[in-house]
Amino acid sequence: RREGLFWVSQPQIVMSSPAAVTVIWDFQYAWIPEGYDLRSLKTSIKSALKRCNPDFFIEGKLIAVGHAIGDRHQAITMLPDDFELSPVQPDNARTPDPEDQTALELVLKLSMKVLHNRANILVISGNHDVMGAINRWTQRGIFIMLALPESSDPSFYHCANVTWLLSSEDPERAAATMVNGGGPIPPVPNFYF
Repeated sequence: RREGLFWVSQPQIVMSSPAAVTVIWDFQYAWIPEGYDLRSLKTSIKSALKRCNPDFFIEGKLIAVGHAIGDRHQAITMLPDDFELSPVQPDNARTPDPEDQTALELVLKLSMKVLHNRANILVISGNHDVMGAINRWTQRGIFIMLALPESSDPSFYHCANVTWLLSSEDPERAAATMVNGGGPIPPVPNFYF
């Protein structure tokens, strides 16, 4: 269903109980705003999840996937211990392109979590190559949430059950974004446990 500029999913959600959420962050395609403290990211995600459903909590470590160079590489290597870092290196990949490698790694991580009965998954990515997989898992009844960069194609918004805007340079929109603990893009579905 289309509302305004965004595609949104119909409210037909049945989640697993308890409301543990596995978080997979594609830092290559969904970097946080300049000047934002990476050490605050997990706390902001927790707040955003609580605004969607008060029973949500992050299960285990936040999984960080991607390829970074320069300042971003330095920032990623300094992540706190509550992150599981899965860097994609050009020399250990199944494809020659780091962008394709990141998409492949993210889909593999997502698939492994689904196969291990992690029914509530938040993917933070703007990589168009993973949206098909996210959409297929959603169609198979896996509860997938998605946080997208502001520059993402609005057609991605319908891929998941619930969608957030990760960040925004617009001061009026920034407070409602995930990096600031904001809620998802309406409408938010009803949850049944």
